[in-house]
Formats: sequence, structure tokens, C-alpha cells
Amino acid sequence: MEYPNGSTNASVTTALSHGDGHLDTHDGLRSRQTNSYLKPDIPVSLDDDALSSGRSTPLPPDAPPSMKSIHHAKKHKRRKLFPTVNYEERVSHFDPQSQHRDFRGFFTLFWVGLFIMVLTTGARNIKETGRVFRTSIFSLFTEDLQVLALSDLLMVASTSLTLPLHRVWRKRPSDMGWGNGGYICQYVLQLVWLTMWVFWPFARGWVWTHQVFFTLHALVLLMKMHSYAFYNGHLCETERKLHQLDKNTLSTEPKSDTALREVLAYELTSPTGMTQYPKNLTWSNYIDYLLCPTLCYEIEYPRTPRIRWGIVAEKAAAVFGCVFLLTLTSEEFIAPVMRDASARLQQQHTLSDALLVLGESINLLLFPFMVSFLLVFLVIFEYVLGAFAEITRFADRRFYSYVLPGHPKIFSWR
Repeated sequence: MEYPNGSTNASVTTALSHGDGHLDTHDGLRSRQTNSYLKPDIPVSLDDDALSSGRSTPLPPDAPPSMKSIHHAKKHKRRKLFPTVNYEERVSHFDPQSQHRDFRGFFTLFWVGLFIMVLTTGARNIKETGRVFRTSIFSLFTEDLQVLALSDLLMVASTSLTLPLHRVWRKRPSDMGWGNGGYICQYVLQLVWLTMWVFWPFARGWVWTHQVFFTLHALVLLMKMHSYAFYNGHLCETERKLHQLDKNTLSTEPKSDTALREVLAYELTSPTGMTQYPKNLTWSNYIDYLLCPTLCYEIEYPRTPRIRWGIVAEKAAAVFGCVFLLTLTSEEFIAPVMRDASARLQQQHTLSDALLVLGESINLLLFPFMVSFLLVFLVIFEYVLGAFAEITRFADRRFYSYVLPGHPKIFSWR
């Protein structure tokens, strides 16, 4: 039997057993820190409580072997076959609780510099125009705002078509599994969905600010849809293979099938052991995934005990503050340079003069672009995602990096 990652029954059995038919449940274990609340990464020792989910439902005597394997898998954890993100309860590098305080002074200096920039810009505008700030870009935010909000809501709602598709395909005969046509239907759905919503803002003739926001949000939702469909499709195939093992009529099951059954059962179980596929195919689970600040779907995520509404208000205020600073930077330091460069390029008659204008303009744009890039990083990865993480009680707040499984020194974007 072939797995989605290319491994076979023999290789899985050899890699996950010690020669006696017993699986190593400690490999790749994610221990549960029930007493921690958004704490930095601290090595912890493993105990018996870390190996148990804390919940146990008695099984009927006539339960099939697949149900018994899933019941056993809920009590023990180890590395999944499907490579995924190791979500942990940890804080952002910018959080006051973080142990990474080496750059705290530079972070404070960055905000002091922006504050000085706002003061000097306002003073210069009062002297030149009599107004504190220019409003040409600010005025774009209010154009067709109600239609933008309604369109965005409809776009988010339309992503839910992937859930009934999975439910319908899971009920099909075993020979028509997700790998035999289900993923094709999902790809066609995603292609039609993306084409429609990317075309929509341009068909409406929205201003560039609305087009940028709507297109970026569409791409984020597309990645969420794909992750949800791809991972649940993998779990659908895993469940089908697990049920096929129940058809074994031999009086004594081979050790290879027993080991394979345990591997498949672990694959269908959430990291905490609280739930398993297909119990995650619910509307509440899907809506929660849409709100969670992650693009990688998991049956269950680590959660904080409560919502701190003060932190939510702080993050929301920081979002509006960063958007204001981004608009101010574009209004005062980017747009004027672009307009001036466009006018000067039309007056040049030689290539050397045109290149000189381009070089000068690029030099003038380097610093405001750098400030804009830093603000965009902060507003997305620290404040917007941080606010949604607090609302959904999502415990892993380090949205911008993770350690790849099996490669402790390799980092990548989440």
C-alpha cells in the first residue's frame, strides 16, 4: 500500500517499530503543557500524563478493529505520516513575555523614529498647505465601501463549498475515494472560485486600494481552502485504507497489518487526542479554521484558556495605527516622488538622462519603501493575526516562522 508521502507498508512498519511489533509512541511526541499560557519555548520532560488525552469512552465488545485502533491512538501521540506544522503554545518575538529581547531597543527606536516622522510631516504640511495631512489616498478608503464589505463577506462564505464536497465524497463507495476523482473536483472548484473573485474587483472598477485588499484576501482564502481540502482528502484516504483492514478474515492478523493499522489510526487522530476524523467535518470546525490565523489546516489546535479582550483592543488599535502610518508614508514620501519621476521622464530625450532620473528616484524611494515593508510585516504578522489569535484563543503566536519536522535548524514561512 502506498502512502501520500511515498512510503510503503514495509518501510512504515520498519521505521516505526523496534522489531517486536510495538510502535515507538515517544518519537515526535508533542507534550501537553496544561499549566502554561502563551509561554516561550521551554524544554519539558515527558511523563505519563503527556501521553494521555485525559478522555476515554468505553468501546462496545463487538467494535471493529479500526475503532479499537482509533480508541488506542487517542491516548498516545507520535509523529504523523503527513508532514505538518508543529503547533505549540508560544508567544511572538515582539511579545513582552518573549525571551528574545536583544532587539527590543531597536524596536522601540523604530517607533520613536516614526513618531518624529509624523510630527515633522505635520509641521511641514501646516506651513505649506495649512492642513496637517494630505488626504488624496485617505479619501480612497471610503469609496464603494459597503459593496466591498458585502463582496468580501460573500467571498468568505463561498469557500464553505469545500465542506459539503468532502461530506458527499466520503459517502461514496470505497473504490471511488478521494484519490479517484475527489481532488479533481476540488481543483476545478478552486479554479472557478479564484477566477470569479479575482475578476470581480476589476469588473466593479474599484480603486487600487480596494483591489489590492480584495485580491490579497482572495489568495489567502484560496490557500486556506486548498489546505483544508488537501489534508481532509488525505485523511479520507487514510480512513478508507483503515476500514479495508477490517475485511481481513484471517484468524490471526499479520504483524505488518497490525502495525499499519496503528499507523493509520494515529494519522486520523488530532495532536491532543481529543477528536479524530471524520468528527472534524462540521461547520463549527470549518468556521473556526477560517478565523484561526494559520494557512495550514489541523484537526485541532492548541488553545489558550480565555480571551483577553484588552489585548484584542490593543491589537485592533495597532492595526489602524499601522494603516495610518502606511498611508502617510505613501502620501508624503512615495506618491510625490513617483509623480515627479513620471513628469521628468517625459521631458528626457536621451537614455543617460532617463537612467539618471530613475536612479535618483529609486534612491529617494529606498527609505520609505523599507519603512512600508516593516509596517506591512507588523500589521499582518503581529497585529491582525495576533488579534484573530486572541479571539479564537489560538495559542501559537509565532506566525512568521516554524521548525520543519525533522529539521530543527530549518525555518520557513508558515
